[in-house]
Amino acid sequence: MDINPLATLDRVQPDDIDDGAVVILNLLRFKPGESLTTYLEYVNRVMAECGESEVELVYGGVLKERIQGEIGDWDAVVCARYPSRRHAYEMFRSERYQAIHPLAAAALEQRVLWASEPVLPYKTRSVDFEGGEWMRLLRELGN
Repeated sequence: MDINPLATLDRVQPDDIDDGAVVILNLLRFKPGESLTTYLEYVNRVMAECGESEVELVYGGVLKERIQGEIGDWDAVVCARYPSRRHAYEMFRSERYQAIHPLAAAALEQRVLWASEPVLPYKTRSVDFEGGEWMRLLRELGN
């Protein structure tokens, strides 16, 4: 499966794309090995080199037990907030992003990207997450 958003973006992008903020759900299945480290390098580079797209990582975590429903087996979830779908889709198409994307391809066996439209206030209250292994690895990559 091609995990590059360019594989499907032209087909799924609506003609009347809105300019409101969007959170894109990322469901991730890692390849065996050092995939988490490679994926975090990808995240680090996207944040550093595509910063003008104003990407905000809202949440990232390793999935635990599935409480209900069938959506397949995934290792992790990341929720990223973009100023708009237009902004996100332009970033995915950019040369900078496409130069970084091979890191994601090296780390991920499968990925689902799913744009969402807000129906509730973006932030109803602030919740601080301490992070875990991901945060430690991101800090190490940043140094």
